[in-house]
Amino acid sequence: MRRVIGPVVLAALCAGVLAACAPPEVDWVEAEARAAAFQEERAADAPLGVTSMRISSGGSGPEEEPVVRLELAEPSRVDGFTVACFGDPASVVFFGYTVRQGSSWVGGEAAEVNCDGEETRVAPATPSEGVDAVSVTGQRTAGGGGVLVVLIDGEEPGGE
Repeated sequence: MRRVIGPVVLAALCAGVLAACAPPEVDWVEAEARAAAFQEERAADAPLGVTSMRISSGGSGPEEEPVVRLELAEPSRVDGFTVACFGDPASVVFFGYTVRQGSSWVGGEAAEVNCDGEETRVAPATPSEGVDAVSVTGQRTAGGGGVLVVLIDGEEPGGE
């Protein structure tokens, strides 16, 4: 009789190690509920708009980054962004933005955001004037991911 215990134990050990390396599964229902509550609570702090996007562990390249584009009603001044991520607390999401002024897209700032529900402020040294659209991106760099909420702060023409 041939013994196969060694290979079985080795296979089980490899499966256990690989499972330990995989990011934890995010409770998406809870993450989306927390993100929606934050978005609702803070919407008044974002006169130019609020958006959110799900950043999961599926994508690995820039071509797979979630992108949201917001068209503004009138050319406005963008002062910056307040960003929060809800999900796997060990997750890190890379957030970036560009603004469109007329027909030109201008690069903006970027930041790493932990998915622990804490706010991160991302703002250029000087506000961007005459912005008619904003594009925001997110990419998971660690952990299982989360729901990224972006509040866009600024002023519409004639605003106070």
